[in-house]
Amino acid sequence: MLATHSGRYASTPVGCTKRYRPCVTVPFRLLREALRHLSLEPDEQRAALDGCPVTDELALDLDNAVTSLAHASEEAGLTLDREVVAALAALHEGLSAPPDAPVWDDEALDQHPVWADARATSRSLLARLPQAGRCR
Repeated sequence: MLATHSGRYASTPVGCTKRYRPCVTVPFRLLREALRHLSLEPDEQRAALDGCPVTDELALDLDNAVTSLAHASEEAGLTLDREVVAALAALHEGLSAPPDAPVWDDEALDQHPVWADARATSRSLLARLPQAGRCR
C-alpha cells in the first residue's frame, strides 16, 4: 500500500493496474502508541524508549496525542466517547508536574503511584479506542 499526500493509504496507486490488498486505517494512531507505551511495565518502558529520558518521553508522547485529538478525530471521521476524553484529560493532568518533581526520576517508574495509575488507566483506555477499519 502506498501513502497518499494526505497520509492515508491508497488501495491502488495512480497509474497502476495491479490489485493491492484493501486499505486499513488505524484511528488515533498517535494516541494508541502513547497509551501503549504508558501501559507497559517499567522495564518494558525503558526498553521501548531506550536512549530517551523515559518519564519525559512518556509524558510528552501523551501530551502530543491529547493535543492532537481534534485533528485525529477529523482524520478518522470518529469522535471518542466523552468518558474516554475525560479519562484522557485526567491522565494528562496526572502526568503534569514541575520539572524538579520526583515523578520525573527514572526510579519513579517503579515506585511512584502516578506511574502505576497511568499504566492501569492506559490499559483501560486502549481497550476503549475504536478499532481499525477500512479506508473510505
